[in-house]
Amino acid sequence: MHRHELVLVPVRAQSALVLLVLALLYPPIAFALPEPPPVLDAAGIRQGLERMEVTGSALFVAAHPDDENTAFLAWLANGRKVRTAYLSMTRGDGGQNLIGSDTGILLGAIRTQELLTARRIDGAGQYFTRALDFGFSKTPEETLDLWGRERILGDVVRVIRTFRPDVIITRFPTDGGGGHGHHTASAILAEEAFAAAADPARFPEQLTTLAPWQAKRLVWNVFRFGASAPDTTPGRVRVDVGAYDALLGRSYSEMAGESRSQHKSQGFGSAERRGSFVNTLEPRLGERATDDLFDGVDLTWGRVKGGERLPALLAKARKEFRPDAPEAIVPTLMEARGILARLGPVPGAPADPLLAARRDDLDEIIRSCLGLWAEAIAGAPGATAGGDLRVATSALLRRPTGVTLTRVEIGDGPANAVPRILGVNLAATDTFRLAIPADAAPTVPYWLASPPDDGAFVVADPTLIGQPENAPARGVRFTFDIAGRPFTLDRPVVYRWTDPVQGERYRDAQVMPPVTIRFDQAVTLFPDLSARLVRVVVTAADRPARGAAALSLPTGWTSTPAAVTIALAAAAETTLAFRVAPPPDARGAGETARIAATFAPEGAAARPALKRQELDYAHIPLQSLLLPAEARLVRADLRIAGARVGYVMGSGDAGPDALRQMGFAITLLSDDDVEQGDLAGLDAIVVGVRAYNTRPRLLQAQKRLLDWVEKGGRLVVQYNTAENGLQDKLGPFPFKVSRERVTVEGAAMRILLPGHPLLTAPNRIGVDDFAGWVQERGLYYASPWDARYETPLSANDPGEPARDGGLLYARHGKGTFVYAAHAFFRQLPAGVPGAYRLFANLVSAAPATAALP
Repeated sequence: MHRHELVLVPVRAQSALVLLVLALLYPPIAFALPEPPPVLDAAGIRQGLERMEVTGSALFVAAHPDDENTAFLAWLANGRKVRTAYLSMTRGDGGQNLIGSDTGILLGAIRTQELLTARRIDGAGQYFTRALDFGFSKTPEETLDLWGRERILGDVVRVIRTFRPDVIITRFPTDGGGGHGHHTASAILAEEAFAAAADPARFPEQLTTLAPWQAKRLVWNVFRFGASAPDTTPGRVRVDVGAYDALLGRSYSEMAGESRSQHKSQGFGSAERRGSFVNTLEPRLGERATDDLFDGVDLTWGRVKGGERLPALLAKARKEFRPDAPEAIVPTLMEARGILARLGPVPGAPADPLLAARRDDLDEIIRSCLGLWAEAIAGAPGATAGGDLRVATSALLRRPTGVTLTRVEIGDGPANAVPRILGVNLAATDTFRLAIPADAAPTVPYWLASPPDDGAFVVADPTLIGQPENAPARGVRFTFDIAGRPFTLDRPVVYRWTDPVQGERYRDAQVMPPVTIRFDQAVTLFPDLSARLVRVVVTAADRPARGAAALSLPTGWTSTPAAVTIALAAAAETTLAFRVAPPPDARGAGETARIAATFAPEGAAARPALKRQELDYAHIPLQSLLLPAEARLVRADLRIAGARVGYVMGSGDAGPDALRQMGFAITLLSDDDVEQGDLAGLDAIVVGVRAYNTRPRLLQAQKRLLDWVEKGGRLVVQYNTAENGLQDKLGPFPFKVSRERVTVEGAAMRILLPGHPLLTAPNRIGVDDFAGWVQERGLYYASPWDARYETPLSANDPGEPARDGGLLYARHGKGTFVYAAHAFFRQLPAGVPGAYRLFANLVSAAPATAALP
């Protein structure tokens, strides 16, 4: 949660308003699930004890979610037991979603959680910069220009100064061998930051909370794919990431398969590889290593002043640990904890993240040895400013050891300071009231609190830069007496419920606005000057809401009524309809306007409204995002021919909604429909993006679709990725899906066949229709193709040859076939007028008359 958003008030001390204590800048970086962390099993405790004796650290750097070498991370964190983290330049916002329709910043939120889920498996932490994933880039120069080279370099420097790695590992080389401008840029920035992080003259504004840091070395983790021959290049350090760990009962490459398979939105399910798998490391900067990645790095507590007594205590605990009586080593661990508590930086110097991380590690070991459980559960998933939540706390001891719960405090004041000796497996509970200040801001992910600029997120608080998500509230502190020493556990306030399929689930408690408003359509198309209905759904939060909802419209646009007064009971909702009309002089060639909803609580001024967007995927925690309540209005002269369209859904596909807006009647086709259903009543069939990649039965039915074309239908196939099984099978004549693309969204579009039917009927398409496109022109163009195909459009990225395979057209019998690699799946949700007009032409067809058996 954002700083200062919640105030916790004990029932017995309602006048004491105190701020939640939030997670500090350290340690770090792989924030836990909303649920309380599980107690470590015996193997986990033993592994934790071994990790406590190691003090090194390593930072792995790449560009996107899924770029990280999960086997290498697992080896670092579990084999070498060093503090390990992955720095991803982006959150993957510009990619595609193979498991749902959420794209853009929503996909970035999903991939953020996928990375955090992966890190919980391989044991590493997670950082990000502010850089936006703007899609495929062919050069690092374009990438660095859009990101803002100095801005993102500063973010990388901040992460290095925050984490203080002994070694830095890049996934990609700086020579472009990574095949993506983002990849190469990540390596370039990492190498520049290697020196800049140690230079107090670089980014001096960071030094109010951080200190310069010089890593020992930077190396490149050289690619090795599949069954490639061993790398025998002289001077490279070798690491077997396929080594087996007897304590874990698996190899690091097996862990990597499970970790990498969390990137489900990208379809990256991976095998858990077994057997030796040697990686090599190419020296790039700093002191060269000869035999070991950590050559010359002190991995012992000897590097920490005052830590001389720790190794003996930690070794003693490790040797005396018994899985059947883990509590026996707690007195020794508490003694080590006391020493760790006294270690610290020189007064006025930044905190040492190594000490903070190892303190947290030790606390988890102690807690697990005791089977100690603590939680703070809210009675509802959130509350509005000025409202409150009831919070139930529970502390439970599950090993026979003398432990006293001395206090449960909220913020900086005690809520219950009556000492209670904990019985074995008997919970000590309390109930409090959590009051939300009247001026509390709604809970919004810190990187989404302001609109992004062209290349990066805008973050108001620089100390948050690098963190994967908002710091969880640590407002409930449990203090125990263990072996005569104080021991504290901080727990966030969370909401718990039971899902009938997934079982027990948790989510963070949120501060909610009094109402949320969502548009029932993200885009409303105005094919002429007539008014259209725009509907919004208004939902009250935890208390009754009264006020006026309205639309904030661009100049010249009008709505009737101008505002609607509502009165809603708690959690109730209502749908409002506004008749919206474009300006009388709106350009018919195309105009996109942004519309927003506002809400004025009774007696208060109107403010921009927020919508609640839930991302509920089984493999990650439920995300409930509060985002601006906005939509797009698209004014474009547009006509269609034919009306009945069958749509074969692909991945992350908004095509059906766009076609309905144009006036087509849409029927969603299942695999069974395509294989044996009655297609005779359809004028056109549209196959969504990557449908053949994600629906394997479709390719087997392609001949039936082409037979339907031959009898008079129109088949429009949107882009699919270049998989061997698709080659020469999608169309009536041979063509191959290549990896060619045009990534510059403003690249000049050349009309090769001005009189072509796809460009003249029912809408005449000109170069103006390609203005305002987003992210890219197209991807996975056809190349090569049979001479019987016609190619009416051409474009290319700077310095490259013409790419003419973005749009193929062929007559086949009485019908037509179209392959469309232009990125309609991005343009239609973005409300690009010309994309609507061109897509209408692709789909428009004379009514079909042919029937199939």
